[in-house]
Amino acid sequence: MNRLHKRTQAGQAVVLVAIAVLVLTAILALAIDGGGIYLDRRQLQNAADAGALAGAELLWVSNPPSYIAIHTQALATIVKNLPGTSVGGVSPADTVTGGSPWSIGPFTIAVQATTYTYQVSIQHVHPVAVAPIHGFQSTITLAVQATAQNMNLPYAIVVLQDQPQYAQWSNFNINGSPASVTLNGGGGSADRGGIFSNESIAPGNDSPSIIFSPPFGAGDLWAVNESPADQAALVGRVTGEQTLTPLPRPATHLPYPNYPEPPPPATTYNGATVISGPPTYLCPGQYTNQIKVQNGGTAVLAPGVYQVQANGVDIQGTIRTLNSSDVGQNVCGQTLTAVPSDPGVILEITPANASGSTLCNKHIFAAEATSNVTLTPSPKYFNISLYIETMPNWQTVCTSQPLGTNVVRFSGGSCYSIRGAIYGPADNMVLTGSGCGTGVGQIVAWTLTINGNGNVNETYDPSNLPYMKGLIQ
Repeated sequence: MNRLHKRTQAGQAVVLVAIAVLVLTAILALAIDGGGIYLDRRQLQNAADAGALAGAELLWVSNPPSYIAIHTQALATIVKNLPGTSVGGVSPADTVTGGSPWSIGPFTIAVQATTYTYQVSIQHVHPVAVAPIHGFQSTITLAVQATAQNMNLPYAIVVLQDQPQYAQWSNFNINGSPASVTLNGGGGSADRGGIFSNESIAPGNDSPSIIFSPPFGAGDLWAVNESPADQAALVGRVTGEQTLTPLPRPATHLPYPNYPEPPPPATTYNGATVISGPPTYLCPGQYTNQIKVQNGGTAVLAPGVYQVQANGVDIQGTIRTLNSSDVGQNVCGQTLTAVPSDPGVILEITPANASGSTLCNKHIFAAEATSNVTLTPSPKYFNISLYIETMPNWQTVCTSQPLGTNVVRFSGGSCYSIRGAIYGPADNMVLTGSGCGTGVGQIVAWTLTINGNGNVNETYDPSNLPYMKGLIQ
């Protein structure tokens, strides 16, 4: 009986071993092919990431952009990260796609440039080693993509008005006399400084009225649609620009950079009024009503986001960020033991129209003649010191020429040192001669008017530009 039972089980070990071999082989295939696919895809993604960053880095080296230079740098970076490849005979075209897709070795590479982004796509047919033995496909197509952005506009002043009905409008305009602007700093290929207009640049009547300092090293004038009258007026009224002719330099249209608006803390305040006496310390949060600094008053802003939702900001005294004189004071419930390494703030203003007014000038940021404004930017808020929100439906509500809101107003004699950017892409800003201070780091506006009563000091600092650079996908 036992002998018969043993005979019926003979050969079962062989079956079990065969099954085990199949299972182990499948695991081996998964390990070899899966690991190879993972490593190949990781290598492709690294190459795409590096190429996208390399291309985006050159988006603003020239205007109009040199796509050949952009694609060439991106390709050189990509092939450094792919095994057994070289650029070889590939010659990119001066278009946004460079004539891609290109076949380089076993890889297919495509690129796409926009105003602010650069995208790289790579495909590779990956051979699989073990899977075909078991009847599976012998190759698998891997595809990766990377997109990088570069929204660091390399200009001291950017004015964006571009409506067809206002073709050749003087987006940058100097009114009255004496009136001038001095553009300090900037220069170089990537950090150009100067003034960029989507339409025209008008120099005013004084000579010179647009001054680059240092001469031949602080930037240029760039205009997309300069009017013949403004172009003729520039002669003799501009001094120190890097490129003497043409004046201004031709450029291509610049759309909104669309910098995001940092959210304020949930804490809510019913506005703030600061009067004369010791400094009043304000805390970040949502201000449902006006921040007002009366003559002789000093408002000190603790680091953070200030969103003023109604009636704007009116300064007839001093408003500033923290400095060493505040050490030892009670700031927002805590004794300040040292000035923070990042004392930066961002003031966000919500525009509105007033009872149907087409000027949209109800909620304004006004720096009066007696004011003193000192604002430190923060990289956390993209180095934007003053953020003017875009009013909903502004192009159908704020119809006074040339459209736009009217929020930012600096009066004559106001003293300001705003190292970061004033960003109001739909705002018609008005500045007058600064009585003191270092001026403004960068201005991004719909239009900008410089009124009489002195010189506006514009101190362009490439290290404090709105920072939106890097991989986004």
